[in-house]
Amino acid sequence: MNCPQEENMADITVGVSLPKTGRYADSAFLQYSHAYNLWIDDVNAAGGLLGRQLKLVWLDDEGDGDRCAANYKQLINEDKVDLLLGPCHSVLIEPAAPTIEEGKMVMLEGSGSVTDMFRKGRKWLFLCWGADRDYMQSFLEFMMSSVNPKPITKVAVIGAVRPRGGGHIFGVEYHAKKMGLDLVFNERLGKPPVDYDDLLARAYASNPDVLLWDLEGREPDADGAMDKALTAGFSPSQIWLSDNPTQRGDQPSGLFMRCTWLASVPRPSSLSFIERFKNAYGYEPEYHSAGGYACGEVMAQAVTATGSLDNTVLREAILKMQFDTILGKHGFDEDGVINGPFPVAQWQNGNVEIVYPDDVKSKDAIFG
Repeated sequence: MNCPQEENMADITVGVSLPKTGRYADSAFLQYSHAYNLWIDDVNAAGGLLGRQLKLVWLDDEGDGDRCAANYKQLINEDKVDLLLGPCHSVLIEPAAPTIEEGKMVMLEGSGSVTDMFRKGRKWLFLCWGADRDYMQSFLEFMMSSVNPKPITKVAVIGAVRPRGGGHIFGVEYHAKKMGLDLVFNERLGKPPVDYDDLLARAYASNPDVLLWDLEGREPDADGAMDKALTAGFSPSQIWLSDNPTQRGDQPSGLFMRCTWLASVPRPSSLSFIERFKNAYGYEPEYHSAGGYACGEVMAQAVTATGSLDNTVLREAILKMQFDTILGKHGFDEDGVINGPFPVAQWQNGNVEIVYPDDVKSKDAIFG
């Protein structure tokens, strides 16, 4: 599948399927195509990999899972690309995953965090940010620490009937048990509408120290849900939301949220990435673009460390190495999920601040 460097000094080909047309054309396609192209340009400007330039080979999947799978089959079997980068979103990655396994090629993905994809014994799929089962791990560790004036012992969880909602509940159950926390309330919601007055009154009555809540994708009935949580008796700093920080509406100061990556994170490599991205495309990148670029960084570091394009060699290296990317320092577990910490974000007076871990903290957390 791969030609030895000494026999062929042609470009190293990097294959990817992206939704240039279809439902993700104005969002994920731009986010990932810009990230991947910037990574290609950066590597080539620095001399390439193994003395060779990189060339991106991409196909349009139209936002369709079957088309995405067919594209990767073509990239592997017909185009015979050297390396692969992932498509966008779990709904496209899952249909393509069997093709990747059959082709025995490493695929690094910058989004697509549904836990079930990584519980099937797959060997070639790697997620460059954490799965949804791990979103809350750093928050729970942080709230159990001495930084919190009242370290937690009891947690409540509200999830949703959807793939990510299932991973959210599984993650809270798993990490609470592992950390010795008492899970006092556990409920999965059906389709909207939901009686949030009753739900949150019952959650509060279970007397948890914190509520871990999957509100993502719950529109339109989620709009007033936060007010109902406060009315039930929760303080903002008792609540953690599973979706990334967003400027969608006002959020109460003190509310915690998961955070994959923020442009404000004071990491030198991340700040440099933002500047180059803005210069190239005229807008500030968001976390999907950061995830896509980090995939390239992992691939480049693995290729450089091994001096090889053999995907079996690269897979073994990825499982053993520690990587330094714009998302931070991390390695990978055997199931293909990273083992580094998530930043913990908190709304403070209309701004999103990083309060944990210390190396990327922008402000101290507020409690009470």
